[in-house]
Amino acid sequence: MRFATLLTLLLVGAQGCLGLRGAEPRPLTPVIFQLDWHPNVQFAGLFLAKERGWYREAGLDVTLLPVDPEMRVIDRVLGGTNWLGCSESGVLLAARAGGARIKAIGTMFQGSPMALISLKEKGLTNLAGLKGRRVGIHPDGQRALDLILAHDGIPREQLVVTEKEHDLTPLLAGNCDAVQGYLIDETVELEMQGHAINVIPYHQHGYTAYSQVYYTSEDFLKRDPATLEKFLAVSRRGWQAAFLDPEGTSRMVVEKFAPQLDRQYQLKSLEKIAALSTFESGFGRLGTMNPRTWETALEIFQRMKVLDHRMAMGEMVNSSLVNPTASLPPGISLRKDFREAGGSYPDFPGAHQCKGAVIVHVAANGQPTIAVWYDTSGSPACDTGVPEFVRTQWHWPAGEARNFWISWPLKHRDP
Repeated sequence: MRFATLLTLLLVGAQGCLGLRGAEPRPLTPVIFQLDWHPNVQFAGLFLAKERGWYREAGLDVTLLPVDPEMRVIDRVLGGTNWLGCSESGVLLAARAGGARIKAIGTMFQGSPMALISLKEKGLTNLAGLKGRRVGIHPDGQRALDLILAHDGIPREQLVVTEKEHDLTPLLAGNCDAVQGYLIDETVELEMQGHAINVIPYHQHGYTAYSQVYYTSEDFLKRDPATLEKFLAVSRRGWQAAFLDPEGTSRMVVEKFAPQLDRQYQLKSLEKIAALSTFESGFGRLGTMNPRTWETALEIFQRMKVLDHRMAMGEMVNSSLVNPTASLPPGISLRKDFREAGGSYPDFPGAHQCKGAVIVHVAANGQPTIAVWYDTSGSPACDTGVPEFVRTQWHWPAGEARNFWISWPLKHRDP
């Protein structure tokens, strides 16, 4: 299928799913969404959908609640009517094993943001390099560390492991050679402070788990699946729009929901979130979950003794509400003619092997700030290489912020 035709179908399909403006007023269904942390761009898609009125257009009156001081997110969801929330796979699995009648229905991040972070001067680029080094781990992160070490065949006793809170002081003071952190948080803080760093992502070392998983009570799921399906569809629309306009989205989140936060920090975090949100399935299938990933997660968390008994995937997961059809948000103008005078657009080496399209957001200064590869070639080299090549090797002239849908190979981009 030509990409021009594909884009048209995607846009029409998205409009059809979410309804047209100007419909007759109708009663709104109240929905409470419990965040698992304080408001920031980790929830950008939800904030954007709410700010633009897209939930209301779909007949939903959505309230977004920040985490309470006692972190009782699952209890609150189970205790309310029409509540849902988000949390980590391991947290949800442990709660379910403990009797909580909850089910995962979608996910924001398709890859875990957990990582070990070190200053570049330490030369730590892999787990083997940690032997004999001092590593700071969160109190609740010990079993995850055990998992990645076992995956790479490294005995834990070869490391000097200490517990630390969510604090970079031990790393910067030299008390730790590496610390546990998050790709979307501590790495941003260190980079903005001017530190050169190395990261070892957990998801590259056997830690297969979704993050910020949408979940709800079994009661809500059985009683009103249509409302949950609408919520997921509109939230995905919000995430897609957020990734196409990261500057505007990060500004909105700070101005409307978290004025105490630094906008540049939030922008850099959102760019890293895009990579995690599209980790498995690309831009068109945001929010979807792969059954094989859940099966692997169940096995992993049982091995880590998060689960004390074998659990079938159906006990924890219902993936039927996430619309698997690729879609783009209505109202987003994507230009196909990406070449502009004064820019530089070299072809990707080995481009003849790559088939698909890349969605690029170009900032007003001419630099691409986000590129999401919609791959149809099945080539790992293309899947990772094309977005990185566009980010680092292409340049547009300054102008207004704009978005491009670019088919690959380049010679096939025109209708």
